[in-house]
Formats: sequence, structure tokens, C-alpha cells
Amino acid sequence: MRIIAAILSLGLCGCASAPNLEPLEWSSLGTDCYDRGLSEVLLFPDSSGTMLSRTDIRIGRLPDSGNGSGLVAHFRQGLNGPFGQSTRQPQLFLAVGDWRKSCSVLTEHVNCPQAARIYDQLKVKSIPVGHAFDDSVGLTVLHGTEYFLSSRDGHGNQMDWSYVGSDHPLQDFLDAALDSLSQCAAPASAQFEQHGR
Repeated sequence: MRIIAAILSLGLCGCASAPNLEPLEWSSLGTDCYDRGLSEVLLFPDSSGTMLSRTDIRIGRLPDSGNGSGLVAHFRQGLNGPFGQSTRQPQLFLAVGDWRKSCSVLTEHVNCPQAARIYDQLKVKSIPVGHAFDDSVGLTVLHGTEYFLSSRDGHGNQMDWSYVGSDHPLQDFLDAALDSLSQCAAPASAQFEQHGR
């Protein structure tokens, strides 16, 4: 009997002290630094736990490797109820990082005055399917800054878009939006620089 009790207690101790090695999903990250590169959430949004809630929008800009840090902005609208109802105030998740590491800040829209305005502008944007169809080039860009946009509409349909090149109708808007939001990401940017690249 004692042997069985000892085995059970050892087993329970092992379970209680075992670290959770499963990485946090991107959709649950908050204010902190992580060994998660921005490329993970931007390049592979379907396979890294990046579930967007209804009417969420995520935008990002990722420079070519070695050309500095990128920025991700995820507008979390808080429409997580079973019928799409609001469960919290809209939040803004901002992550500054490179291909290997990122630091982030999670705040409410009211703490980043431009967030609500940029979200309202984003939600009415359209992506032209036929961009450069009449002026296509044989040699595509192999290196450069890549732009990303992911959204989930009010019916739950997710759309992921990325672009590398020049003169896309959304490019200037995304640059301006991310530059503006970078002011609110200053604490994450400082942490990223402090912890080294």
C-alpha cells in the first residue's frame, strides 16, 4: 500500500512541477517580450494560433531579414460572445520585432488616440484583385519589405493578404497607419532594443 501511495505522490509531484512547454498562441499574447518572431504571425497566420475574432483586423510590416525591426498591429474588437456580442472594450495589440524575437504592448483603444480612427479607415478599404495585371513584370521582387493584412468579417470569414513590391494602392496607407501606431508601440520598441536583437 505504501509503495502505491509513494508512486502516486511522485507522479503527482511530477505533474505539478512540469513546465508548460506549449508556446502561447499569438491571439493570447499581451504586454511582454517573447521568443516569437513577427514572421511567425505574419507569414503563417493559419498555423500559429492567430485566430482573429469577428471584425478584428491585423496589419503588419516586416522588413527583409537584417533590415531592422517590423511592426504588427492587431485591433482586437472584443466581439467574442457566442452571438458576436462584445465581451470587453476594443484593445490594440502592438508587437515590435524581427524574425526571431518580439516585444509587445496590449492597450485599450482609448490609450492610443489614433487607433479607432485607423481601424475605421481600415474596415472600409478594398484590395484590388487585379493590381498590375496590365503592367506585369517577369522578374518579381526577391527581397524587400513585406506588408500584411488579415481580417475576419462579421460572418466569421477570414482573409489573409500579403504584398511585396512597389506602388500597391494599400502600401502608402499601411505605411502611414503603422508609422502612426508606432508612437503607441514605443514601450515595446524600447524593450526590444534593450533586450538586444
